[in-house]
Amino acid sequence: MKILTLLLALLFLDTPILMHEKEKPLLEGSWELKKYKYGNDEEFSEVPAFMSYVKNITPNHFSWCSYNPEDGRVIGVGGGTYEYNKTNYIEKSDFWFPAGSGIVGTETSFEYSLKGKQWTIKGFIKNLNLNPSTGEFEKIDSTYMVEIWQKLD
Repeated sequence: MKILTLLLALLFLDTPILMHEKEKPLLEGSWELKKYKYGNDEEFSEVPAFMSYVKNITPNHFSWCSYNPEDGRVIGVGGGTYEYNKTNYIEKSDFWFPAGSGIVGTETSFEYSLKGKQWTIKGFIKNLNLNPSTGEFEKIDSTYMVEIWQKLD
């Protein structure tokens, strides 16, 4: 009986659902983009002073906003639902501005790591183009990106 109890305890300790629930509070909250690399960039770039990127993670949704902190002008926003496991963070975009990007309705998967208050995501973002014949967005390419976010207090 002790062996069965021990095996059941180990099974529940190692399930993805429990790991997900343990990590979830670490991911939830507000994050500010600090550094990024896109495409063939070899070095990280810091977010310029005239731009601020903030991402908010709730238990089931994410949203982001880029804006000019000097005048409050919004540059872009987006959001939707997300899920994640031990290695991947997956965003499903429900809204996006500026419109016309074709991102709405797409799913993007990133590898992620959390170290203290630093969250790093990396993966391929889709480059889409509007097909004038069909009026549909088509994936034309992908760009590799790495973003480093800092949790806000």
